[in-house]
Amino acid sequence: MLIGIKPIDDAGGLPDASNILLLLHPGTEKAQFSVKAIWDALEHDRKGIFVTTDTDPREIERASAASKAALARYTGKSLWFVDCYTWTLGDHGQAADPSDIVVPGPSALNDLSIGIAKSLQQAGDNPAAVFRSVSTLLLYNNPEVVFRFVQITGARLKASNATTLFHLDAGMHDEKTVATLRHLTDVTIELKSEGGKQMLLSPALNIASWTQYEL
Repeated sequence: MLIGIKPIDDAGGLPDASNILLLLHPGTEKAQFSVKAIWDALEHDRKGIFVTTDTDPREIERASAASKAALARYTGKSLWFVDCYTWTLGDHGQAADPSDIVVPGPSALNDLSIGIAKSLQQAGDNPAAVFRSVSTLLLYNNPEVVFRFVQITGARLKASNATTLFHLDAGMHDEKTVATLRHLTDVTIELKSEGGKQMLLSPALNIASWTQYEL
């Protein structure tokens, strides 16, 4: 899957029907890479799923518009949000957009599984997906439960030929947790900021040294 980010596309893009761990080192802008990737997929007539555990979907839309990758015009048409965040603010089930699939918080993993299944029914075969973020799940749930959830959810997404970016904030977790999630996914892409430049690394995609990228 081509995503409009040159080093990735030059390497052939993201493998189709794969689960990718997007490992975000401290100082990395958390959203722009995935927003750019899913926007590019939508622009090329793919459907999209955006699972958010730490940000309001409308804030994601506003931020994407500022970066010239406006997602809002696709919401409810070819993009569906699974929202684990607004419930934590007291907006119990009151989605700002009727197409949003609202889940009662990041600890409700069964409800989250059902929400993702509903989004897959809407999106059909071969969607692009973003899961932002596994780190939030680890704050609210036992790590072994989260690992199992990622394994099962990843398998369901792959069964629908989804290409999924799973966010993980590297600085929040120990090496064992990161290693386990690397093992549970197909490809790891690491992102960091260095001297004001955005850099990425992914040996599995034949990007074996830190390489600058632009959005």
